[in-house]
Amino acid sequence: MTRPAGEQRHAEPRWQRRKEARPAEILDAALQEFIAHGFTAARLDDIAHRAGCTKGTIFLYFENKEELFKAIVREHLLPVIQGSEVKADQHAGSASELLRDLVRARWNLMVHSPLSGLPKLVISEAGQFPDLVRFFYDEIIARSHAVFSRVLRDGIERGEFRDVDPAYVTRALMAPLIVAALWKHAIQPYAMKDIDPEKYFETSLDLLLAGLARPAAGGNSR
Repeated sequence: MTRPAGEQRHAEPRWQRRKEARPAEILDAALQEFIAHGFTAARLDDIAHRAGCTKGTIFLYFENKEELFKAIVREHLLPVIQGSEVKADQHAGSASELLRDLVRARWNLMVHSPLSGLPKLVISEAGQFPDLVRFFYDEIIARSHAVFSRVLRDGIERGEFRDVDPAYVTRALMAPLIVAALWKHAIQPYAMKDIDPEKYFETSLDLLLAGLARPAAGGNSR
């Protein structure tokens, strides 16, 4: 059907889209508001405005801001953890190759994705919302650490890595990623000189893998 001259095509209003798309739009809007303003200061009215719906629509899917946060974690972070577990189950190469792949995937998530603001959010809001931090620890941190510790133990058992404590090495491995995420959202906007994130990542990972490698026969094992 030909449109009359001068008639403009307008984008379909967001509130007329399929209902199935609304929860995802609300979660994306909530994530942006949480990162921009903090969990405490984020308002459901602003989340609704950003999502192109009413506040009442949010309540059709999520009871409150706490449930929005949990849904963001389960929708966007948990699949990455599950993917790491599957990759560890199916990997047939060396432990160092698997470790590098898993750390790279976690780096991309924590530093290069919209979720990079979550570490700062969780740390800054921990005192006011301890239950959410416990949820985040149980659902994400503990499960993520278990995957990396498992890879490290496998490398030790196969003689590829030195005999180290996997739990503490995992924390040392995650620390540069957390620092990079905090730098991006807390320091970088005000820093006079920025860092090259890829160089920082590769340097941190190379130092870690070099520290894990078993010394050559007859070498110093300390």
